[in-house]
Amino acid sequence: MAVSFSPREKALNVLTFWWVVAVSAIIGGLIGLTIFAIKKPVYESQVTLTMGINFARTGILEQYDKDLALGTAAGVIYSIDVMQQVVEAAQHKDIAVDVDTLMASGIMERRASQWTLRVRAGDPEQAAFLANTWIDFGIQALDTAYLHALTAGSLQDYIDSLETCMEQVAVNAVVPICPYSSISELQAELNAASTQLFIEKQASRNLFPEMTYQVDQRAVPMEKPVLYGRNNLVVAGLLIGLLIGIVLVSTDIPYHLFKRK
Repeated sequence: MAVSFSPREKALNVLTFWWVVAVSAIIGGLIGLTIFAIKKPVYESQVTLTMGINFARTGILEQYDKDLALGTAAGVIYSIDVMQQVVEAAQHKDIAVDVDTLMASGIMERRASQWTLRVRAGDPEQAAFLANTWIDFGIQALDTAYLHALTAGSLQDYIDSLETCMEQVAVNAVVPICPYSSISELQAELNAASTQLFIEKQASRNLFPEMTYQVDQRAVPMEKPVLYGRNNLVVAGLLIGLLIGIVLVSTDIPYHLFKRK
């Protein structure tokens, strides 16, 4: 015997027993909220810093160049070697964390020239320690890269002067303002300077030499956990409950149950 299926009848059942669907959705949402409540709390600490560019020395820059310079500086703080230093310092404090966990629990966000480093952990003291240690090692890495960027800039100016000398020596072997009298001697010096420039650029991590940066606010332990993920669990519970309610009403169970009464 063929089983008939009427979409209109099923839709009418859903409309008739809409409150069953609504109750089912509410129960699902409450279950999601309960799951969040019994989960281990997560605390977040944050550090804010300002990074900018000394436009008095650079002049006007295109927006792309500014974003690239700021992004490069942020990348130094968020680099693997900096995170490895943070992990080693945390392990000395008996904080169980690795690079992958730190990368997943930390994020850097930008608003104009201000950056915020957020770190989450199951303990408020640990979250503050990780955030402060991270920014400390990050600033150290920026300081080191900055010095190399300055050296690279000086070397580039020196190479430019050598290239000017080469043009002059090629025309006249004796040029008063050029300390080299032969092209071979000048070429050797140019090659040595170019090699050193490459090394300095690598060590500078391509940091813009006119960058400015300072920490505005260090992290403090937070008293209350963050509500991270609560809304997602509640919405997921609501949707699952809604689907269960629709399926339940579509099976005619509420209709027969209340019909008997």
